[in-house]
Amino acid sequence: MSGWNVQWTTRVGGGAIDLDVLKRKSWAGIKAHLVRIAAPVTYEFKLSSSLNYVALHDFYRVDGETIVSGLPPSFAKDLRGKLAFIPAGCEVEGWTKIEKPASIVIVMINPAVASRQPVDLTRLPPRIDFDDPMLRSLMLRFQAILDDPALDVPGYAETLADLLTFEIARATSSQRMPLSNQCGLTPGQMRLITEYMDSHLNEKITISALAALVNLTRFHFMRAFKQTAGVSPLQFMIRRRVDRAKEMLAERQASVGEIADRTGFGSAILMNRAFRRILGTTPSALRRS
Repeated sequence: MSGWNVQWTTRVGGGAIDLDVLKRKSWAGIKAHLVRIAAPVTYEFKLSSSLNYVALHDFYRVDGETIVSGLPPSFAKDLRGKLAFIPAGCEVEGWTKIEKPASIVIVMINPAVASRQPVDLTRLPPRIDFDDPMLRSLMLRFQAILDDPALDVPGYAETLADLLTFEIARATSSQRMPLSNQCGLTPGQMRLITEYMDSHLNEKITISALAALVNLTRFHFMRAFKQTAGVSPLQFMIRRRVDRAKEMLAERQASVGEIADRTGFGSAILMNRAFRRILGTTPSALRRS
């Protein structure tokens, strides 16, 4: 479709995922989709659009990550009733693992249409995984149109889009910031760093090595990384080690001490401390549960 490039139907490793439902409808400068994804499945998604993007999610992911330019990575799991707003030109990517079917309502608004309103959506900051009753109600009205074409009377969708524009501005007003201040890492840079960390979990990784991956000085890398991830590179790395250790504990093929060595903690004591701080429990207790 002209104006947008979104891939949310790719299995990890390639191949399209199974869709239970895919409904689409277009109006002047407005596009709407209703997607229901069959489960269980693990899939990747990527969005790069010249349209303003609004989504209402209704699913629970057992694992996954969402990376948006200018925002910390999101590992939120309960996305039932949660919203996302991505202004035109902002990049999003990530992956999701679900055990039960997922439902997503998507509305895309052409900036040329939105420019007729006092609100310029392209200048608003992105926002994900948030709840807003008014916005959710408007998105559900778009879903109703997609489910029942008889509701699509002339001018109704356009009026909903106008209301959606004003409500998005209200919902993001507390997060507005000058575009020049958004100097975090791009989704591609975050993916490169995360992949490097995951492949060197049991090694000592220096800030200089990470900064070199994205051609930044140590100072600029640490500032950009914390602005994007919300934590320092070291704290982020420890979280990745905890996540990998959790997977290995579930496999039950190695002792706690062996897992601590393989994930870079160095000792079971240090891994216990990290687990207590991040998860509020110990590796042994997590394995028993």
